[in-house]
Amino acid sequence: MNRRVVIPQNFRTARCILRKDESFLLVVHHQRFGVGRTRWGLPGGRVEAGEDLEAAARRELAEELYVEVGDLTEVGDYHYKGALNRVYATEFAGRILRFDRSELSQIAWHNADDVAKLATRGVLHAGFEAQAIRDYLTRLSGAQTGGN
Repeated sequence: MNRRVVIPQNFRTARCILRKDESFLLVVHHQRFGVGRTRWGLPGGRVEAGEDLEAAARRELAEELYVEVGDLTEVGDYHYKGALNRVYATEFAGRILRFDRSELSQIAWHNADDVAKLATRGVLHAGFEAQAIRDYLTRLSGAQTGGN
């Protein structure tokens, strides 16, 4: 009898696309090692041992941006530095009044074209942010037309 062994996935981070109207929030996390150019990424961060991925995304949003979000949609899993990173998305109607400056140096809203330009310039943190936003927008357009 053949037994199938399931190996748990190696998830490093849980990130979240916050969409407000036609804009998406990108953040700059402080670099831990050395000084480099600004790298824009999705808010979120490391998954703690045994932590549910969605719970990790919610915790990171609360810690970094002091916000709570409603329903999260799973967008997908993206590879970066040998690990998987889960990306969620949500429509965000609130306001971000402050952010944790010990973790983040900048935050800003960008439209999809701006995110694509940041990707072309090579200034996205992990490199999958623009693809994740495109994947989310594809899901939204499919949902609006009745597709899966």
